[in-house]
Amino acid sequence: NWQDDSNRTGFICACWKNHIDSVKYLLTVDKINANLVDSIVQSGFYHACRYGYYEIVQIMLDDARVDVMLSNHANWSPLMKATYDGEAETIKRILC
Repeated sequence: NWQDDSNRTGFICACWKNHIDSVKYLLTVDKINANLVDSIVQSGFYHACRYGYYEIVQIMLDDARVDVMLSNHANWSPLMKATYDGEAETIKRILC
């Protein structure tokens, strides 16, 4: 859970860059906190929704430890961001 100068963890970066295998692996590590946020209060789940990485979104939806309702610094939920950016597949996975 080491964080860089922007408070990004390896997990956040894996979600942000769509590294599916890394996300899957990191979620198997007991000490990983999937709900840490970066300096603008965006979690890994938020980044995955923001960029429409629906495979990562689904992996994280299937993990009970992930708080899918964490809002960012502007109080936008991941669902709001995906909707604003027109990420239809991501929206579908969140709502179904």
